[in-house]
Amino acid sequence: MKTPLGWLAGFASASGPRYLRIVSALEAAVADGVLLPGERMPAQRTLADALGLDLTTVSRAYQECRKRGLVDTRGPQGTFVAPPKVEFDQIVDLSMNIPPAPAGINLMDLLRYGLSQVLVRSEAPRLMTYHLGGGSVADQEAGRRWLQQMLGPDFPGQVIACPGAQATLAALIMTLTAPGDAIGCEPLIYPGLLLATQTLGRRVVTIGTDADGMTPDGLEAAHREHGVRVVYLNPTAQNPTGHTIPLDRRNALAKVASGLDLIVLEDDPYWLLAEQAPPPLAAIAPGQTCYIATLSKCLSPGLRTAYLRLPPQVDPQAFLAALRSISLMSAPLLISMVTQWILDGTAQQLLQAVQKEARERRAIARHALSGLHEDPCDGVHLWHRLPPHWNADAFARAAQREGLTVAPSSAFALHGAAPYDAIRISLGAVTTRAELTSALRKLDRLIQQPPAESLRIMV
Repeated sequence: MKTPLGWLAGFASASGPRYLRIVSALEAAVADGVLLPGERMPAQRTLADALGLDLTTVSRAYQECRKRGLVDTRGPQGTFVAPPKVEFDQIVDLSMNIPPAPAGINLMDLLRYGLSQVLVRSEAPRLMTYHLGGGSVADQEAGRRWLQQMLGPDFPGQVIACPGAQATLAALIMTLTAPGDAIGCEPLIYPGLLLATQTLGRRVVTIGTDADGMTPDGLEAAHREHGVRVVYLNPTAQNPTGHTIPLDRRNALAKVASGLDLIVLEDDPYWLLAEQAPPPLAAIAPGQTCYIATLSKCLSPGLRTAYLRLPPQVDPQAFLAALRSISLMSAPLLISMVTQWILDGTAQQLLQAVQKEARERRAIARHALSGLHEDPCDGVHLWHRLPPHWNADAFARAAQREGLTVAPSSAFALHGAAPYDAIRISLGAVTTRAELTSALRKLDRLIQQPPAESLRIMV
């Protein structure tokens, strides 16, 4: 006879929040066939008494199990193990780095309300004509309010509203460098930087890293040997590695940048999603740092808005001229709604919901992927080194055959020459937590098995 609570045998020795230990135990029991669809779950109070927990903890665990599609609640009949769901989607996207759609937020209602407020306060001709680049006074004030979360209440420098971080980055490269100039960055690079430098005819010089990130000695050597005067950094939850540069190293890099009069392009899309991130370099060395904060990674890519804080030594008119050559202006209707959202608090409401959802998804990843405790997990993505039997590109192809897309380490390396085999796993594009849990467990099984087993003929 099956022990009613036998599936919880590992609860006491597990780590992490107690409610998630219950969830993980249930997931494992369902995956291993210990619990079968349709089996009745113990009443919440019964389970709380058996584990010596308060009822609130068990209720939270059951609520999370329902969100993940593990159990069904049938009113007075009780709670039952849910049947497997039929999956019609052929591909689960674990490659696109976007913020997750937060639970409990009706985005359509937010859009309707935001647009209605814009239309009440603006006239149609103003919203449907050309505008000067950089945003209106109200747009720039909204940007300053948004950046205060990262840079503090009285940060110096001009704020410019831009149509996305990629256009901002390209315009900064055009403003601060000439064709053939070198731009320094870490060995594993945001692909958008590679695209911009290659398109604009600039060179990328990779700078050595250690456990804390880019090294000050490496930065000095790049300046001395390659003439690097502009350096790109994504110091918080770095894309792709998820690594966050600690405060001591940020101070050391800021000291080198100030001493050599270098300009730092600080691309900081994940600071608001990270857990206890150190101050940005722009707060440490404001005179040397161009600070870019996009809404695409913390609110929604559809907003196509980024805020740029320029140091005094960068001419804002030169930057705006470069930006106009790429994107004449932000769409007036869209930037007006973003400004409305920031000034009336809607953006903060959405941010808090996205932050909560991102935390929940990181917790799911830590439980679903074995060995993840060795890899950084912050922001909306994680970086997972592969075991020796896998090549990153081969693994990405194998995952595609299994209906999962991931980004191999070669996509983030100059000329595709990554220093080791790893994959970036993005947590935001998958619609539901249940689908994410299933996809990550499937991915974990594929990681553990040797390639020969994954190359079977698919029919």
